[in-house]
Amino acid sequence: MYWKLELASPPDQVADHTTGPSTSGAAQLVNVVGVFKSLLCFLIPMATAMAELCPNSQTDEQIVKKRRISDTNSDDPTSRFPDHVLHSIFSYLKSQDLFTVRLVCKNWHRNTPSYFPLEFEESIFFENTPTTPSNVIQESHNKFLEWIRSSLETSQSELKKAEKRVIRVQFERHDNINDLLELINEIDFHEVYLRFGRFNYWIPFIFQSKCLRVVHLTRGGIDKHMFSDETNFVCLEEVELDSVNLSGETLSKFISKCPNIRELKLVNCMVLRSVLLPKVDRLKKLYVQLVGSYPSITDVQVIAPSLQVFHFVHYNRCNVAVNMDIRACRMLREFHLECPTFPVGFDHEHFISDFPHLENLILGPCETSKRVKISSPSLRKLTLMFTQLYNYNYSRKSVVSVPNLCSFQYVGRTFKSSLAPSETRKLLKTIGISLVPHVEKINRAWFLQLRSHLTKLNNRIGLALTIRDQTSFSALGKRGHKLWSISIGRIPTQVVPHIGHLKLDIRFKVPEESHRCLLKYIIDNLLWMSHPNVLTLSMPTSFAAFALGICNEFLISRREDNCCADTQNKCWRHFLKDFKVTELVTNEKEETKKFNFIFTWQLLSSCFA
Repeated sequence: MYWKLELASPPDQVADHTTGPSTSGAAQLVNVVGVFKSLLCFLIPMATAMAELCPNSQTDEQIVKKRRISDTNSDDPTSRFPDHVLHSIFSYLKSQDLFTVRLVCKNWHRNTPSYFPLEFEESIFFENTPTTPSNVIQESHNKFLEWIRSSLETSQSELKKAEKRVIRVQFERHDNINDLLELINEIDFHEVYLRFGRFNYWIPFIFQSKCLRVVHLTRGGIDKHMFSDETNFVCLEEVELDSVNLSGETLSKFISKCPNIRELKLVNCMVLRSVLLPKVDRLKKLYVQLVGSYPSITDVQVIAPSLQVFHFVHYNRCNVAVNMDIRACRMLREFHLECPTFPVGFDHEHFISDFPHLENLILGPCETSKRVKISSPSLRKLTLMFTQLYNYNYSRKSVVSVPNLCSFQYVGRTFKSSLAPSETRKLLKTIGISLVPHVEKINRAWFLQLRSHLTKLNNRIGLALTIRDQTSFSALGKRGHKLWSISIGRIPTQVVPHIGHLKLDIRFKVPEESHRCLLKYIIDNLLWMSHPNVLTLSMPTSFAAFALGICNEFLISRREDNCCADTQNKCWRHFLKDFKVTELVTNEKEETKKFNFIFTWQLLSSCFA
């Protein structure tokens, strides 16, 4: 009698953290390690007990040696896992995650399933220009198809040995590729990534491999008649359709034949008018994105009791309100809603009351004339982006009541204190505010209004300003110099004490004389408003020397003998004791320079000593 451990379905936590959008290798590594720390806490005792009961051919000395090694690696909980258990867990990861996982340690590398990727890109065969003869293009296309056929034939032995088989093909033309797709379909690939060169190519079929788990399609079209038979895609777990032509009816039929789908991503599907998913019991992640001059998505209805992540980003030429019904998604934990108009179907007074487990909410702009209240005891992270939720007469009082909030981020043109959450001082330590104002609106009134709202906050504040070249500085002319010559100056209001870190991101590339005036004006007003410990200045490399010279000149010659002789409200120059500048290390590929200005301030009493 013996025990056997089998994972009949992917662990929920592993799937949640490893089937999301692509991230950098470092971020993937952190996600994977975090997943295993939480997953292994309750699997370690079970796996250890089963390993002791499972028969094996190891000698007693080998078992003792293995346990001694395991004890020395106490920091790694996976070292106590039997190899077959760890191997089984890794088998549910995608190929791009396996590449990262196997670099963590020797134990993970040894138990990572083998995979064999094939990648073909037609653009490397020829440069398709208007002057290229059609016969040359066709000949190059035929060579590309023949290259794929020969590669599949010569790789038969490696494909059979591999535990995961992956193929990526990028077509530039779609002539005579149906036969090639049939050949690919005959091989049991686990992951298929196809990118077609044109939108008007209609895909002849969806791959029916017995072990197919991931399908990514870019461009092309899918017709509803493809799903008229009784064929189901039982193993399919992840589908991404990017710029694919399909109707809402076709999408519903397709997903209804995928009973085990866990992640669905729809990006700029031009003819898609509705997303109706009436019964998707295992769907965990849903991403819908439509940005550009496409017709609107008018209806969204999702009945997914296991859905945990839902992103809906919808910008187009028509600001039509979307009819949205996701009330059945009671397990939702992350909700990203970004559209011009607030969707129809939500209760304004009880916006997120249908989601008792919601932890992360991202909203913007969602313009509405009614009062929208955000209240939830489970919410931990809240982000508002260019929000229009509070366009009503009694907007002075905060309508964000989240007692357990740990993170609040705001992005917009300007800031009002009513946008910040109330009664969150226990867990919410810092409020992040990122402003992207119009350059022509940066004046004394703008800074005075900002300071008046920031003084009403009791939390620490991380303030970031992004200045983009949104207007012609030559057009501003003398008016720009006049706007940026008077700071907020001496007023009875004290500095905002909670701002410890300021960030200033300048997006100018070619220096102009007006830039000098604007940069001095912004820094002058920021230092009038607060006495930060650090000011981080970020700018393109081409603008760095110009800006750095201005800042150093402005700060070094900061104090004049009689600048504040006629008033008791001294300017920031009298409080700045010293500063130093350090350059932050950035990626060599980035065309951005970052500098930290570290300030040392003195108290008022010592200033007048």
